[in-house]
Amino acid sequence: MKSAATALAQMSSAGWWPIVKRILISAFTLGVMGLIAWKARDIDWPAVGQALRDISPVTLAMAAGFALLSYALYGSFELFGWHYLAHPLPRWRMVGVAMSSYAVNLNLGTLVGGVGFRYRLYARLGLKVPQVAKVVGLSMLINWLAYPLLLGVCLALPVVTLPGDWRLSSDSLRWIGVLLCLVPLAYVAACFGSTRRRWTVRGQKVALPSGRVACLQLGMSSANWLANAAAIHILMPEGVAYVTVVAALMVSAVAGVLAHVPGGLGVLEGVFIALLGAQVPHAELIGALLAYRAVYYLGPLLLAFLAYLCFEATTRRNAAA
Repeated sequence: MKSAATALAQMSSAGWWPIVKRILISAFTLGVMGLIAWKARDIDWPAVGQALRDISPVTLAMAAGFALLSYALYGSFELFGWHYLAHPLPRWRMVGVAMSSYAVNLNLGTLVGGVGFRYRLYARLGLKVPQVAKVVGLSMLINWLAYPLLLGVCLALPVVTLPGDWRLSSDSLRWIGVLLCLVPLAYVAACFGSTRRRWTVRGQKVALPSGRVACLQLGMSSANWLANAAAIHILMPEGVAYVTVVAALMVSAVAGVLAHVPGGLGVLEGVFIALLGAQVPHAELIGALLAYRAVYYLGPLLLAFLAYLCFEATTRRNAAA
């Protein structure tokens, strides 16, 4: 049997930090899920069910329309990668891959949906690993490009009142918001004014887009986040401001990434309750968010699964022919 010293030495030689990091992330995720389960005991679930039944089919259809718009905008991010690679792959196929992968990503996590699922689809379509990495990286960059801008605007303006135990003054939030706004604006300014347009990062060539393309990327990214927020807002009770929903969505997005919980399950609801719970009954708030999950998470995941089955069947039939 190996001694503890030998095992420790082997762990150090292989790199101990990835193992420790995995353990810490797993412990943090389990802690978050346990806290969510403990908080769920205090929810009046019959009232939540009644709130769900009170949502009209027309409202659900409008929310689904905004969700479809958001998915279409996200899929269009792939067109920048199509232009960047100058690949003969049909553009509509790349948009379909992006939309399907986005649904899997939201429900099962980035490694499964954003990377693994998308790589499998693109590999079947003839793209190589470096090409897939460039497409995925560019799509993720565009998706998060507008996030600092929108969150910064929400923090700089008195959009939402934070809970008192967060211990952040309005002046601190305002300055944080201004700094966040400068991040995407600096990217756009660099695309307009930088004299150097190409770099090599870890053996991969990276090209800086033109200023006009950068503005288009920022605008499409903003539209995607705003359409996502509109899908939530249409399901909310009357009296909830749209900008308040945008602010809550921005905070919950980064909280879901940090929590490492698939689909941000419970994290989204927790952030909305913390920020909007004082003005909206918790049962109605959770009912609206569950309806949002149905039209933005579960529905697209089912469609992505069906599209994937059709894709696999078509690919195998073509290979046999």
